[in-house]
Amino acid sequence: MDLAKSQLNISHLKMISTIAESETVKEAAERLFITQPALTNRIREAERRLNTELFVRRGRKLIISSAGKRLLHSANKILEELARVEHDIARLTDGVEQVVRLGLPNYSSFKWLPETIQAFAKHMPQVELEINANAQLQPLNALYNGDIDIALICSDNQNLKIDESQYQSMFIHRDELMVCLSNDNPLASKRHLDIEDFKQSTYITNSTVPEKHREYELFFKPNNIIPKKVMQVGFNDAIIELVNVNLGISIMSKHLLLPYKNSHNIRTAKVNSDGLHVYWHLAFAKRENIQAPANLLATALSHFSS
Repeated sequence: MDLAKSQLNISHLKMISTIAESETVKEAAERLFITQPALTNRIREAERRLNTELFVRRGRKLIISSAGKRLLHSANKILEELARVEHDIARLTDGVEQVVRLGLPNYSSFKWLPETIQAFAKHMPQVELEINANAQLQPLNALYNGDIDIALICSDNQNLKIDESQYQSMFIHRDELMVCLSNDNPLASKRHLDIEDFKQSTYITNSTVPEKHREYELFFKPNNIIPKKVMQVGFNDAIIELVNVNLGISIMSKHLLLPYKNSHNIRTAKVNSDGLHVYWHLAFAKRENIQAPANLLATALSHFSS
């Protein structure tokens, strides 16, 4: 493949990405700071260069074609990478020698985060730690694609199963998943909840997509039970507030729930009589410039998250 023969430029990639995000041609043109005729000409130019139709016009809306969808997929990846490169270069001019992206799941407790960032900055002032919460479902893919450099990963075992030829991992600590419920819930007097207790309950979660080594895989799926009703809420704080007024129950990290127990009308109970435990690890691709930041992060996390 000869990159010198590429038919499109950045303006074409921005064009197709913006059109896909816009309701009308007028809106897309305004977001690109060009006139509608100029946008139409840019579309025609791209289609001429590729010798294929990228859009079909239906009224004021442009419907993307199969070829357009393929271009859009790559355009978004290229534009995201370009934005990251520009950000990193800007930081380098400010004296930062390296930017390390840490991928975090949004269901994790973050009470340790400020102290961890401070400790990291103290010992590695030349390295900027950037937090990314968009890689939770497939953290290893995010590592492989270069979207993040280090991932905080949850598993059901202290020894993380990982491709050791490409990745390295460090165990951080053990956590317990607890049932969170209102003090007004009829189940509130129980020290632990069994699978049968969930059959008639409204279950509140931050994602209806089953997440690896979480309650669905470790608790609901083995027992072949799905709660009567599942309510998806995207934020941990929102889950707590809904549980607080007894609109449902949830399963969350014990560390995450601790700050809320004194300020909210909630309590916790074990999942089954033995409890449900998970294990946190740092995982990162085997690259020379990542080893030292990962070691420092692992030390700080082990200290501040315990």
